[in-house]
Amino acid sequence: MVTFLTLTRQFFLHTTPIDVINSWGISKMYATQIVKNVNGENFTMAALVMQVNGFQFQGKVYIALDEGSDYYRIFGEKDGTTKEYHHNIAFDELGDVLDSMIETGGMSKEDTKQR
Repeated sequence: MVTFLTLTRQFFLHTTPIDVINSWGISKMYATQIVKNVNGENFTMAALVMQVNGFQFQGKVYIALDEGSDYYRIFGEKDGTTKEYHHNIAFDELGDVLDSMIETGGMSKEDTKQR
């Protein structure tokens, strides 16, 4: 699981500017395993968990590797409720998808800076 944590962190660190990552307000980051229902079946997935405090999302973000497809799934947990926000995310899309979910909500960089 340490390898998963290291690789996932490296993926979005190398594809996402550090000032963008810093804007997410990450206070904790750790690796775990989660069990989620995918297409009617329960799957255990390795996940990188981040406690974030962004403009669009505040809570826990789970970046889970769906080993069957080699893509990532992103879950968010707020007030004890977890839901899937994105699936079939390639490693090179991870930073942009996370930034949209946590911080920008799809706004342009100029609009985000004005806030």
